Amino acid sequence: MLNCAFASFIFGMPTMLVPRALDPERRLPHRVGVFWWGVMVWALNPFWRLEVEGAERLDAGGPYLICSNHQSMMDVLVLMALRSDYKWVSGVRFFKIPMLAMYMRMTGYIAADLRNPFSAKGILEECSTWIGKGVSVGLFPEGTRSDSGELGSFKAGAFRVALENDVPVLPVAIDGTRQIMPKGKWTWLGESPFKTVRVRVLPPIALSELAQPNASELSHAVRNAIGDQLMEWRGPDERAVFGSRGRPSDKGLRVRSNTAATG
Repeated sequence: MLNCAFASFIFGMPTMLVPRALDPERRLPHRVGVFWWGVMVWALNPFWRLEVEGAERLDAGGPYLICSNHQSMMDVLVLMALRSDYKWVSGVRFFKIPMLAMYMRMTGYIAADLRNPFSAKGILEECSTWIGKGVSVGLFPEGTRSDSGELGSFKAGAFRVALENDVPVLPVAIDGTRQIMPKGKWTWLGESPFKTVRVRVLPPIALSELAQPNASELSHAVRNAIGDQLMEWRGPDERAVFGSRGRPSDKGLRVRSNTAATG
């Protein structure tokens, strides 16, 4: 991973010389990162297998607010493997890492300081600017990685981007990354390093599909869609996916209750 980070920086730096008039969305440096983080990491590691479904949905419309569950630092590499153009909303701490920080800034990624409640307005404005240019924005609405693999709460504030820009949300379900690198550790779970990671891009959820188009109901709809897909992969134990809080109420929603399974 460190080698790929260094390579992204070295090969991405020349893209800074490309005039913004020729690359206003800063797609070139992002594609350098996609190659090293989303392609080479998986191609060069003999222990990891990545299964991708539904990636074509990223290019079928948009722009989107892309929202994924979060179990591991590896989730970023999984989403890069979808090979689509978008801008990350990433923790501000990553913008303090030498080389990586410079690469992220020149690519147009968005720094989010979750400890500073006054930063929300600036984050929303940056996201809206990119969406206004037709570029999707991706984030983890849980805000942090899950310790257990269960879905955490999806922060309603993250969905203001979709509401204020009237764009659909594209849910993405990821499973298996926690087994590769769980939160707080640098090694795999279990005896064998051979692991399979699955990712599926689910059907988009438009605001028109909500009986009550607000951030809270949208967060519930997206969490349910991702949770249903995780249950399809893991089995019917709802508690193992949604945790002790259970599934958010479907009251007030017109979206289908099994969005993942029908896509």
